[in-house]
Amino acid sequence: MEKDHEIAQMNGASPFQKGLAIFFVIVSLLYTASPVDMAPDTIPVLGWFDDFGLLATATLNAVQQFSSNQNSAMVKIVKYVKWLMIIAVVIAVLLLGGLIAAIVALIVK
Repeated sequence: MEKDHEIAQMNGASPFQKGLAIFFVIVSLLYTASPVDMAPDTIPVLGWFDDFGLLATATLNAVQQFSSNQNSAMVKIVKYVKWLMIIAVVIAVLLLGGLIAAIVALIVK
């Protein structure tokens, strides 16, 4: 049973995982092209960071899923970089939300 799992890992991800990776890349491209964002593009750096972060994460996920050997060192590195990118984007969006809340609180006072 364990041997079958190792063989499956050597042959790459399942077709469902590959299809989902392609779907995420397409959605991230649409999000990047869309004028509606979590962080508006008019805010320098932060406005572009969410677009870049989502697109980079989706691309790294596709690289990970389409690798023929899921046990390779490259796939493991890509996986960790992908999760670091997700964490960085979430932190940036939370910081932006806090900044917006602080500005609104100052305006309302």
